[in-house]
Amino acid sequence: MKKYILIFITYLIFSCSNENQISKIPSNGFINGVDAKVMMGSESAVDTFNKIDKAWADLDYDVLRTFIAEDAEMKFADGNFAKGPDQFIERIKEWVKEVEEDDGNEYTWTTDYAFALALTEGEGDWVNAQFTSTHTNPESELSAEVFYEFYHIVDGKVQEWNQFKRDVPR
Repeated sequence: MKKYILIFITYLIFSCSNENQISKIPSNGFINGVDAKVMMGSESAVDTFNKIDKAWADLDYDVLRTFIAEDAEMKFADGNFAKGPDQFIERIKEWVKEVEEDDGNEYTWTTDYAFALALTEGEGDWVNAQFTSTHTNPESELSAEVFYEFYHIVDGKVQEWNQFKRDVPR
């Protein structure tokens, strides 16, 4: 009888261990038409994003330019499109003017989050980030705008960037 109790206790200990509950598969999700799965990306991609975010916030166009690939495709929430660092920076300069001079707001934001995802096959990481830009003009119909951005970063350079926006009314 003691043998059976010992076997039962041993079974109970091993069946409840955390190792059995941890998935051996480091990925999940899917992308239609792609055989690869989605997994967490690299910290280095998030580090690159943080450098981009700082340069952009400081309007340091020389530093920002170094993070954009020459043939990068950049799609803004308002429908504008830029190819490469020069067009991207020119569009940002126009945007700053629109926000500050035309709309009477400060061109600032809070970075709410950023994380990187990658595919099990393929190169680079996709950094997903959210920003909140609070409107400072008391006459604005909006209290804020929330931006969602996706940066495809390969070897420290943005290859593709997509931006989406949600308005927050007063």
